Amino acid sequence: MNDGRRVVVMGCTHSAGEALKALRQKGQELPANVEWVELPCGGSVDELHILRALESGAEKVMVLACCDGACRSVEGSAWAEKRVQSVRAMLAEVGLPAERVTFYPMAPTMAADLWAWVQSR
Repeated sequence: MNDGRRVVVMGCTHSAGEALKALRQKGQELPANVEWVELPCGGSVDELHILRALESGAEKVMVLACCDGACRSVEGSAWAEKRVQSVRAMLAEVGLPAERVTFYPMAPTMAADLWAWVQSR
């Protein structure tokens, strides 16, 4: 369950952003400890964005990008996932838990999944 630690969610506007809109239309807001960062494409996130979020005090960073085959940029989701894996490897190398950074594929219709993920963080 959510324990109040700061979580940064970086989400593609075309998938996670649409799911967030659906949540808000139902009157559900993200928990106060969750910071939303909207990305024009999941592929626009880079390692430095993720590392800066951790450096600024985020306990966890979630990157949400389109599902395979649904990315408008064709390979944006694949790049996002590779960058998350790169940061996870860096964290492990310096002895920090790699689980602090996660990647989830997301469709615009996955509002319930988004809600569950941010509630459990």
